[in-house]
Amino acid sequence: MMGSIPRVLFCAFLLGLGLSTAFYASDLKAEQDKVEKGSLPGPSEQEAETRRGIHKLKGKVLGFEADHYVVKGSDGKQVNLHIDETTKMTKTFAPGERIEAKVIQYNDGHYALSIDPAP
Repeated sequence: MMGSIPRVLFCAFLLGLGLSTAFYASDLKAEQDKVEKGSLPGPSEQEAETRRGIHKLKGKVLGFEADHYVVKGSDGKQVNLHIDETTKMTKTFAPGERIEAKVIQYNDGHYALSIDPAP
């Protein structure tokens, strides 16, 4: 009789371990499903762009020369933004206008992927 109580407790303990592992696995699967369906925040678009070397540049257009805009960034530095036919722009910008550009650095300059009016 005394030997059966520890066996029962041991079996109950093992059963509890098995159920908690099964519960954890089903809970983990539910969380993965939420991420796949987009209900939980994953990496933001901004974080993904940063990993690819894309950053935002806000500033004021100083001028336009041949194939680039000259922009004074919000940090006060002057930047030449190279543009070409692949640069997405909602319009042509004039000196004095404020812009927000998605930029990638290349060789010795900055290439504008898109340029929009600053909000």
